[in-house]
Amino acid sequence: MRGIFVIFLIAFLSLTACSPEDPPPPSAPVGVGVYEIRPVEINREWRFSARTEEAEAVQVVARVEAEVAAVLFDRGARVSAGDVLFRLDDEELREQLRQAQAQVEAPRSALEVAERNLNRGLELAERDFLSAADLDKLRDAVNQARSALAAAEAALAQSWLNLEYAIIRAPIDGRVGDTVATVGNVVGPVSGTLARLLATDPIVARFQLTDREFREVVRLRNSGLDADQLQIHLLLEGDERYPWPGQLDFIDIAVDESTGTAQITARFPNPDDELVPGLFATVEIASREQEATLLVPQQAVRRNLLGHFVLVVQPDQTVSERQIMLERELRAASVVAAGLEPGDRVVVEGLQKVRAGSAVETATYDWDDATGLLAPVDLIRP
Repeated sequence: MRGIFVIFLIAFLSLTACSPEDPPPPSAPVGVGVYEIRPVEINREWRFSARTEEAEAVQVVARVEAEVAAVLFDRGARVSAGDVLFRLDDEELREQLRQAQAQVEAPRSALEVAERNLNRGLELAERDFLSAADLDKLRDAVNQARSALAAAEAALAQSWLNLEYAIIRAPIDGRVGDTVATVGNVVGPVSGTLARLLATDPIVARFQLTDREFREVVRLRNSGLDADQLQIHLLLEGDERYPWPGQLDFIDIAVDESTGTAQITARFPNPDDELVPGLFATVEIASREQEATLLVPQQAVRRNLLGHFVLVVQPDQTVSERQIMLERELRAASVVAAGLEPGDRVVVEGLQKVRAGSAVETATYDWDDATGLLAPVDLIRP
């Protein structure tokens, strides 16, 4: 029995001696690429989603009722102000004009007679041969004759206008759309739109500013920033830049309380009709003057419940998370509004291999002028 006890004691002491394990050696630092935050001179730039629309739009309607005698335009074609679009049958309108001309003669003659009677009455009244009441009647007759003549002349003028309305002209330069009015149709003021005419050169891009952007634009305008100091471009699908630069056209006078935005428009030349109303596009506005700005590569930015964050390499070569605020995107980088300072090193390569507290070895990355991408400095600056 004592022998068994001794064996168990030896076994226990052996296990006790072997139980403490040596702490594992520290893990080797992980290699990552970092970009050092520094001020970069760039143009101040804004980008806004926009939709194109015509500079002017006219609904062409008939002002008189008549039969369409001719349609003198090609649908979808460009027309100039003053071009004849429709010609209406004017035979009935000419007859109305002749009647109006005839109806002017009678009141004109009546007025001449009334004026002669009034002049004779005034002579008799001076010799007390005519009472004041009779003289008032003569004056009333003149006034009535003048009113009748004025009404007849107004009807004659309207007849002339109606005859002119038989020729429907384009009021502006632009492109004319489709029409349902064909030769033989009777049209009139109640017929609605005969054709739609759009002025598309220049063309307008309409977009919205947030209240913060609106305040900034107003501040710039009030500080004397004129249109010549702004570069305004239109980006089409795939960020293709429209070749003609634009200019600001209208800035709203207030922010809409329901949306928190303000309307703004920019005009762009459109001589070749490359742009049509209704296109989605991006308006890019940049100031010609440059300013120092902190940029962070977009590939370094992650999101969590609190917003955007980056991994920053500390002086002791460990990684920490840093919440940041971004102002806007600028191609492959974003403008930093808060959270980073010059000299901060953010992880741009190897993000999936590290987390807060990881020890790292760093390789410095920078922008490659040839490709516009981030690359190790050793490769782009041998």
